[in-house]
Amino acid sequence: MTSTTDALVAALREQILSGELRPGEPLPEIAVADAFGVARPTVRSALQILAGRHLLHRPPGRTATVPVLTADDARDLHFVRAPLEHAAVTAIVERGLDVTPARRALAELEALPEEASWGERVQAHTAFHLALVDVVGSPRLSRVYRPLQEEMQLCLAQLRSTYPRPYDLAREHRVLLDAVTAGDADHAHATMRAHLAAAVRHFTQRR
Repeated sequence: MTSTTDALVAALREQILSGELRPGEPLPEIAVADAFGVARPTVRSALQILAGRHLLHRPPGRTATVPVLTADDARDLHFVRAPLEHAAVTAIVERGLDVTPARRALAELEALPEEASWGERVQAHTAFHLALVDVVGSPRLSRVYRPLQEEMQLCLAQLRSTYPRPYDLAREHRVLLDAVTAGDADHAHATMRAHLAAAVRHFTQRR
């Protein structure tokens, strides 16, 4: 059963990842409580959870705000992310691992209707990357990688204008999965490098 706090976390998270709540936008406890018809302690708990997942910036005694990520933030995030995803690529290619979960996740991204929100596309994108790492079967790799996805989603949430057509995001990830499963390690790593570099480039060049 979903608690009121969990429901509020999910609702605010969707608004952040869809871009409905813009970078730098404040979320005063009273305003959030009034908007969702919940008690302030519930709001306080939800904001704390989102701050712990790096989806809100909440200094002690200050109003929570949607983080404003800089180009340096994006570069640093991908600096940490890249070795983990390349490790997954190496394992998949060298061990011939079954990537069916990643194929299913990509199919779900591709199947989203045109009217799907950007937040839904961000979520489906995340599910694909998590599945690709999880097929390696390394609990520690998955454990280290998973928390990074919250900030990765925050970056992607701010890139909606980079993917104006509904299928653009899915097409980019189809190219990546095809490369990873082609059996050529050099090609797989080159495609992953290009994929990660493009993510940083899109963020630093966004308007």
